[in-house]
Amino acid sequence: MNKKINIAIVGLGQIGSYLYNELNVKKKDIELKTGKIINIVAISAKNRNKNRKYKINKKIFYNNPLDIIKKIKIDVLFEAIGQQDGISKKVVE
Repeated sequence: MNKKINIAIVGLGQIGSYLYNELNVKKKDIELKTGKIINIVAISAKNRNKNRKYKINKKIFYNNPLDIIKKIKIDVLFEAIGQQDGISKKVVE
């Protein structure tokens, strides 16, 4: 069984940013409770340079969220854009 969970987060508004921060802050607790290592491998949002509440790792930032699926292996994708069509729908499909 793979112990590492590769996660991508698309959308860094209130919900996406909160999720990103919580996963980073509680990484060790999650690992202890589940035996799984949380590995955030990709994030995407409209604006890379927006002033956010939490520090964002720009090395894993993708301008186009569709590139995430094409370029890296992910186990869990959190879509936090919140639209029912457009880029949200394409990412989920």
